[in-house]
Amino acid sequence: MTYKALELERPETYELEGLEVGVTSNCNFRCDYCCAYNRNDGNSISAGKIIEVLEQLPGLKRVRLSGGEVTLKFRDCVEVVNYCSSRGIHTQLNSNASLLDKGRIGQLADAGLTNIHISFNFVNAESFSDYYRIHPSVYHKIRENIALCTEAGLDTVLETLLFNETEYHMDEISDHVYMLGVRTHEIQNSIVMDHTGWKSIAAREALKSAVNGLIARKKEDMALYFTCMDRFMNELGFAEQPGVYFPHCIEGKKQLHLHGNGDILISELCHPVIIGNIYNGSSLKHLYEEMPDPLRQFLDREPCPAYDALFPQSDRIADSIE
Repeated sequence: MTYKALELERPETYELEGLEVGVTSNCNFRCDYCCAYNRNDGNSISAGKIIEVLEQLPGLKRVRLSGGEVTLKFRDCVEVVNYCSSRGIHTQLNSNASLLDKGRIGQLADAGLTNIHISFNFVNAESFSDYYRIHPSVYHKIRENIALCTEAGLDTVLETLLFNETEYHMDEISDHVYMLGVRTHEIQNSIVMDHTGWKSIAAREALKSAVNGLIARKKEDMALYFTCMDRFMNELGFAEQPGVYFPHCIEGKKQLHLHGNGDILISELCHPVIIGNIYNGSSLKHLYEEMPDPLRQFLDREPCPAYDALFPQSDRIADSIE
């Protein structure tokens, strides 16, 4: 399975093929973007419990391990990756990479990790430190670990959040991604999240300029994934071409989120609605057969915060008049 293979085909049926597991909600960073929605409530889920859940899901194709900072429970991660590898389930580890080292990276590679997904939003230690409120030396450690991941043969993906901190620095960020030996760069469109108070999104024209600029200067051996942009790619003049992808959102359709306290969520990021709890008898295996009302309503409406932020209702009315 290639990176984001599930998202590169538009879902025609609703069935659970991907599960994102919040192994721990704790994090050693204090990022405004994700601290609130990850809830940072101290909850975590053991490898044994995760595997117990996965054993009930014969059709699962991908498991994402995330947090908080997932490597705070490193041994659990390795155990789950080993289990998934034995079943042919692809695995992704979402990490800030600050707690990795050569030995840990080797263990993940030996366990059969499919890809490691690392946030990369800044090209200097000072900006990094100011934003994450953490010592600048951590930035250099992360860069070293990114290089070690590629050297170990791990399929390494760097993700940049496109928001007002990065919108005018995307070319420089892209150059650093390439210099670190990474050949897959995911650009995540920031979205308004009312449940966190997050409003720091890229303006429409800045987003359009950044995306088109990255596409125009893309190197042949680089793959660009522009996430949460497929619904408005035509409106902003984006076009797919070799090595450029606009993945479809599968949250709620083919992927759900399992929180450390057992809550099952439609999507932790853009639609954090709880539709069950594994400790209270909810079955992930039968969730689409015995669909809870909130999930059914979500699939009927399929809301898109990213589109609504860039194309508010007033703009759509004005466009239709023109």
